[in-house]
Amino acid sequence: MLFRKIREMEFPAVGMGTSRTFDVDDANPEVFSVRNKIVTECQSHGVTLVDSSPMYGNAEKVLGLAIQKNDPSKFQIATKVWTTGYQSGLDQINNSFLLLKTEYIHIFQIHNLVDWKTHLPTLTNLKNEGKIGLVGLTCMTPSDYPEMMSIMKTGKIDSIQIPYNVINTRVESDILPLAQSMGIGVLVMEPLQKGKYVKDLRLSPDLSPLSDLGIKTWAQALLSWVISNEVITSAIPATSNPKRIKENSLGAIQMPKELRDFVRRETERCI
Repeated sequence: MLFRKIREMEFPAVGMGTSRTFDVDDANPEVFSVRNKIVTECQSHGVTLVDSSPMYGNAEKVLGLAIQKNDPSKFQIATKVWTTGYQSGLDQINNSFLLLKTEYIHIFQIHNLVDWKTHLPTLTNLKNEGKIGLVGLTCMTPSDYPEMMSIMKTGKIDSIQIPYNVINTRVESDILPLAQSMGIGVLVMEPLQKGKYVKDLRLSPDLSPLSDLGIKTWAQALLSWVISNEVITSAIPATSNPKRIKENSLGAIQMPKELRDFVRRETERCI
């Protein structure tokens, strides 16, 4: 596994998101066992940065239960606050600690900038108290990027989470350079465009130029493409299939520019 740093904290270049995939009934043994297996696979293959949110329904609870059935010390947890108002935010933050069954959260993010002026001081205080490691923002709407950049420039943000993939490169022009200049970490949501650029291709991509890197699947190629941008800390694809964890982990490979260019052209050809 390739590792990257945010401030002095080290994270795997491939982590895992839980949007939709972990919003399941934890009381259903069959359904929960699959999520537990996913988390076990994460531990086995170094995919130990796991990202969640109150927005994702039951995901925080399911993730917390699964982590407890494995080795909690192996995992780095990222979650979010997604509400308005000081007390509501504080209550939601405290509930995340309870649901995730932890006393420390590595990255606590303000989800889609919601009421950030209220939540930023709260998270900063928690960081100063040693209860969280890093303060982050998430933003998935390009129209909100200027506001996110203005918040980044305050110097109070340690990480951001944005959509970025081989086709959606909007953030390359301004957000990624700003993050790099300020030493802000970057988590990537939708590195596979919710699986679209793997499952919904019209044509089969040519993997042969990538074989010397050890890349065997197109998902690995796309993940490698993302994390080969040196500004990116970690790509965090979601999955409901335990077998995908090992596959994704093997995409944590640095890819030279000429092969990044090839992967982009090949994706454009096949979609």
